[in-house]
Amino acid sequence: MENSSVKQYRTMLNRAVEPYFGADGIRCVTSAQIEKWVEWMRDFRGYKPTTLRFRFSLLQSVFDWAIDEGLVDANPCRPVSLPVSGARTYRDQRAEVHVPDTGTVLAVIESAPERYRGMLWLMAGCGLRLGEAMGVGRDRISFSHQSITVDRQVACDRDTGSGRYGSMRLRHVKWREDGERGRCVPLPDVVGFALRRHLRDHPTWGPEDLLFSNATGTGLLYPYYWYGRIWRPALTAAGVNYFKPHSLRHFYAASLLRQGVPVSEVSAWLGHSSVSFTERYYADLLPDAPDRARFAIDGALGARRQVSGPTGTPVTPRSGVRLVLQQDFVL
Repeated sequence: MENSSVKQYRTMLNRAVEPYFGADGIRCVTSAQIEKWVEWMRDFRGYKPTTLRFRFSLLQSVFDWAIDEGLVDANPCRPVSLPVSGARTYRDQRAEVHVPDTGTVLAVIESAPERYRGMLWLMAGCGLRLGEAMGVGRDRISFSHQSITVDRQVACDRDTGSGRYGSMRLRHVKWREDGERGRCVPLPDVVGFALRRHLRDHPTWGPEDLLFSNATGTGLLYPYYWYGRIWRPALTAAGVNYFKPHSLRHFYAASLLRQGVPVSEVSAWLGHSSVSFTERYYADLLPDAPDRARFAIDGALGARRQVSGPTGTPVTPRSGVRLVLQQDFVL
C-alpha cells in the first residue's frame, strides 16, 4: 500500500472512527452501533454522501480483514444500509466536478509567477496531477516525439521513522510499482512552447533535472508553498473565485471529451485505474452523447427501411442523415 494511502487512512480512523467508538474492542461493535455511527457522521460531522461512503467502506474493509485474521466472526457493516444510494453518491460526485472555462484557465496561468507557469500548462494542457507536474524532469520531455512520460511525482508521504508520513520525497506515480513504465501523454504545441521557454529561462534542479524546484532552487517544491505563494495569489490576481488546482485536470479531460476523443484514450492519458472510472466520473461532460446515439440508430436502422416522402415517393434513408419519421410510420 502507498504511504500516502496509509497516511490518509490513519487520518480518517483518527477523525471519524476513534472519536465515536473510543476504546471499544472490535468484537463489541454491533450493526446497531454502525447505524448510529453513520447518523453521527451525517448529522454531527456534516459529511457529504461521498465522504461518508468512503469512511464507511474503510471500516467495512477493516472488519473484512478482522474476519480473515479470525478476530471476529461477522462483519457488522454488512446489514447496514447507507442513507444515500451508491448511484446517488456517484451523481453527486460528478456534480461536484468543477470545470473552469478557457478564459479563466488562461487568466490564472497569466497571473501565476512566471517561474511556475509551466506547471499550470502541464495540468491544463496534459492532465497532470499537481504532484506529477512537480516531478517532471527534463529527460521525461520529448519535444521531437511531442510527448511526456509521467512516471514520478512529489509526495508528502516519506516515513519519518516515528510512524508519521509527512516528509517530502520524489517517488513513482500513483498505482504504479517502482520501475514500472509510466504513461505517455501527448505534448500539445502550446504546452511545448511554454516548457521550452521555461527551460530557456530557468535551470533544472537535482540529479533528476526537475523543472520546478522550491523558491531557492535547492530542493523539492512543497505543496504548502505552492498553495500559499503561487496558486491562491494567482486566483486573486486573475479575479476568480477559489477552485482547486485539480480542476485544471478536469478542464483537460472535458476539453478532450467534448472534442470527441475516445474515453479510452482520455483515461490512459489521465492515468486512471480503469476506463469505467473515467466514464463514471466525467459522464456529464458529454452533452452531445444523446445526439450521437440518435444519429447512430437512425443510420443503423433507417438504412434498411424505406420511408415515404411528402409525395408518396419512397425515400431510402442513408447513413449519417438524420430523419424525421412520420407519426404513422410504425417500425
